[in-house]
Amino acid sequence: MSKTLHLLQECLAGFHENKEVFIDLGARENFNLPKLHSLTHYASSIRLFGITDNYNMEQTERLHINLAKDAYRATNHKDEYSQMTKWLECQEKVVQHSAFITQRQQPLQHSLPARNVHIGPPRTCPQKVKMARNPEKRQISFDTLARDYGALEFQDTLADFIMQLNHPGVSGAALQEHAHNTHIPFVWVPVYHKIKFTKSGTSNNLKIIDVVNVRPEQKDSHGQIIPARFDTVLVETSKGQSDLTKLWY
Repeated sequence: MSKTLHLLQECLAGFHENKEVFIDLGARENFNLPKLHSLTHYASSIRLFGITDNYNMEQTERLHINLAKDAYRATNHKDEYSQMTKWLECQEKVVQHSAFITQRQQPLQHSLPARNVHIGPPRTCPQKVKMARNPEKRQISFDTLARDYGALEFQDTLADFIMQLNHPGVSGAALQEHAHNTHIPFVWVPVYHKIKFTKSGTSNNLKIIDVVNVRPEQKDSHGQIIPARFDTVLVETSKGQSDLTKLWY
């Protein structure tokens, strides 16, 4: 409050009025301290920016640590200081190595029995795709897909996919030529903003274990902007399947 800021300034003024006593008694030679100088800006900074939460004191703290180390080295306890720093370095290395071992062992904890250890990426449980009954957007034009969703080549990729389904034996330049001449009789498509994954099974109450979000920037009911979110998905397909189908998926 304004009252407490006024008291803060009064205390600081009282200190500066009486600080010379430390110099007269030989306790200090001067008061050229960065932290002491920063006190003169506290009241004005609080009035401008609010309370001092998350203020950065790293600069003066680092100066304090360096001065303390220099003073300790200047004493007759150099051997003790050296032993202390070596012990701390050793403890840090032990902790880092322990974390590294734990990280390396994590994929192996799910591989049973131990004699049949799986080498490679950790296995995941079989998953099943679960889609909503109705799309979030029923009609999104190709132009909107390119502008808001980043699908710049959706129409060309769709033509490639259709030709690949109709002519599975055709590939290369012939497939591209057929796709180039393919007529698509619509200019919009429905769009789903979420793809959910559940564990494979026959139960109707399967737990959702992962969700893929595909959502452009939008506004909520209060007019606040909700940032866009496009999750990256890696799709494992059967060998021999063309890259066009992978891109379509």
